Amino acid sequence: MAHKVFVSYHHGNDQSRAEHLRTTYGVDKTFVDRSLPDAYDSSSNDEILSLIRTCHLRDSTVTIVLIGSETANRKWVDWEIYASLRPYGERSRNGLLGIYLPTAGNTPARLQDNIDTGYAVTMKWENISWQLSSKIEEAFSQRSKINLVDNTRERRKRNS
Repeated sequence: MAHKVFVSYHHGNDQSRAEHLRTTYGVDKTFVDRSLPDAYDSSSNDEILSLIRTCHLRDSTVTIVLIGSETANRKWVDWEIYASLRPYGERSRNGLLGIYLPTAGNTPARLQDNIDTGYAVTMKWENISWQLSSKIEEAFSQRSKINLVDNTRERRKRNS
């Protein structure tokens, strides 16, 4: 896999799966680990979005969202998807890949919007060993289909 991948997930519930993904499939530094710290809560919304874009998504081209039982309720997951779908400067938008974990609950709304339009790609965790590479490539190639991007939903204001 030649693409840099940012992984978005619920840290309290799905940290072990994210680590498994990074250590098993990211041995060539494909997966970047730049999670948002809780300290960002004291920053302004504009500062947070800027930090997500410039520090966390920096050189990634695909965002993977690990969909667990509480992922849809997380503010930072929504903001990471939001920022992934916005080009800025010389940086293009990211492709989106949703991976349904065995514990999957609701799909984050912004991700679901883009699944519905055909922009975001999905797969099941159980298929990761044989599908991950091709699904990342598919998500990367979707980046040119800007007419399918739906990023109109208001950003989450808090976790629920």
